[in-house]
Amino acid sequence: MKWTLQQIAEWTHANILSTYEREFVEIGTDTRDRLNGKVFIALKGESYDAHQFLDQAVQQGAAALIVHELPEQFKFLKEKVSILFVKDTLQALQDWAQAYRQNLKTQIIGITGSNGKTTTKEFTAQILSTFKKVHFNQGSFNNHWGVPLTLLQIPQDADFAVIEMGMNHAGEIERLVQIAQPNIVVCTMVGKAHIEFFGKIEAIAQAKSEIYMTSKPETIRIFNQDQELTFDMMYPVSRKFPDSRMLSFSEKNNEADVYFKVEESSFKGLKISGLIAGQPSEKEGVEISVFGAHNVVNLMAAATVAYACRMQPEKIWKALSACHTAWGRNQIIQTEVGAHLLFDGYNANPDSMNALLENMKLFKNQTSQIGVFGQMKELGALAVQAHQELGQHVAQIGFEQVYFIGENYLAFQEGLKQGGFKGEANIQAEFSTAMGEKLGHSLKKNSIVVIKGSRGAATERFVKFCKPIGWSEKK
Repeated sequence: MKWTLQQIAEWTHANILSTYEREFVEIGTDTRDRLNGKVFIALKGESYDAHQFLDQAVQQGAAALIVHELPEQFKFLKEKVSILFVKDTLQALQDWAQAYRQNLKTQIIGITGSNGKTTTKEFTAQILSTFKKVHFNQGSFNNHWGVPLTLLQIPQDADFAVIEMGMNHAGEIERLVQIAQPNIVVCTMVGKAHIEFFGKIEAIAQAKSEIYMTSKPETIRIFNQDQELTFDMMYPVSRKFPDSRMLSFSEKNNEADVYFKVEESSFKGLKISGLIAGQPSEKEGVEISVFGAHNVVNLMAAATVAYACRMQPEKIWKALSACHTAWGRNQIIQTEVGAHLLFDGYNANPDSMNALLENMKLFKNQTSQIGVFGQMKELGALAVQAHQELGQHVAQIGFEQVYFIGENYLAFQEGLKQGGFKGEANIQAEFSTAMGEKLGHSLKKNSIVVIKGSRGAATERFVKFCKPIGWSEKK
């Protein structure tokens, strides 16, 4: 991507304070990265303000700065870089992205959901990449600044862009839809993630439905038939947009546009059969190296998006076998002693924890199992009860050892006790090296270790003590 100074000034509604360079490539927000030829936009958050590091941005090669204040000590930078002054840098970023999106021919796919949106985004991109040129956001760049940055990174010749849209307050999805103007949208499911900010799950569903209700009339809308909260979203949408094309996926209804059934589930992956637009796979089933039957929802959503993008069913079936999860998301890791780790350290809430534990029941009594869990964040007043219930559920699985770190460790411990846990428990408020070492020394050949917690719990600290093969601590 290349932008001129005048073009950026127009799209961000900026005043040009200085002109040094007139043409720029890409955008940057982090002074720790190389910024050669890029526009550095000084974003301000609750705990940081990039306006304090303008000189570092220039030292890293930034060719232009977008600011909403220029401290006296940095006014000398006018002689070194082009500087654009705006009322608010976040608003400028969003306005720039929205204007750039309007100049793209790329089909934008918007994905939201309490669980699975990042994995669905990855699966969707993996499937579509076998068909056309695809761009998608890295990691979880899914909020009010992550989505605009993703849009500004879309190459002009991309056929499709897969954009993850997150939220923790009502109205946030609506704003992201205004910026991205998606052509295809889907909500994977509604769960208790971020319930701290909503109070009840129905309010979360209402906020998630913004992806359908605020998209353009011609947008293709995809629904999950198997969850009442998502299925019920179809009725108000159909009333508001009676001519909108609506597709659906289901594990229960073989008349849905995409219908998948799990034939086999093992620690190494899934075997799927079913129908895509009424067409079965050429083989009896497709083997996919993805753990957990709960991932079928994400696979169905991705396949339905691909079908909405006019990809032929037989090509979608073939592409499914190449789907895999990203760092920290149901990631299967081998260790030097021959144990197998399932590392899911990017998201944790009661729904995703329960899905993992239900899958672990498939391997009960087959081999030794160890459970490592971290705090579930953003549960508000429900946190104590949720962690107590988690402990009760964990106690029923048959783990030989259980580890837990997080502020609600006492509630988890009480739940384990109530559930009649008979194994060894290692429970603390904070992670310690001793806990990591104990886990590492406990591993046996063919042991299964599940490690799951919210991103803030940093459960990857346990992984490194297990001597993983070919795994990076940082994604």
